[in-house]
Amino acid sequence: MKSKYIIVVLSTFSLLFGCQVRTPTAIPDDLLGVWKTSAPKYKRCFFEITKDSITFVNRDSLEGHDINTIVKIEITKEEKQILHTIHYKKMKGEEYKFSFYYDMSEGGTIRFKNQKEIEWRKANAMSLEGLFMKSD
Repeated sequence: MKSKYIIVVLSTFSLLFGCQVRTPTAIPDDLLGVWKTSAPKYKRCFFEITKDSITFVNRDSLEGHDINTIVKIEITKEEKQILHTIHYKKMKGEEYKFSFYYDMSEGGTIRFKNQKEIEWRKANAMSLEGLFMKSD
């Protein structure tokens, strides 16, 4: 009877701690790089994730790009997907969240939590500077 109680308690603790939000201090290597989509709406847009920053680029905008400092990343499991939430700060100090699902199959894809229908893929061996200078 005592051993069954111990097994139940240990199982419960394992489940509770295994489902907690993990906040890694480092961005996973699979997420690093420049991400683009073939969606016509975002033809001239892309973003880059580095170890310490996330940059959003819109070549149609007067500002052009938005460089932000990563504060932390949260990784949680939602049903059968892994949700990544990057917390970042803008230059003026405002804090924002960028939430997306990452699927490592087929070379890796990102789908924004609020736009699951649009698929973003890592640009092949291109730097942010190369994409920013490239004309369409």
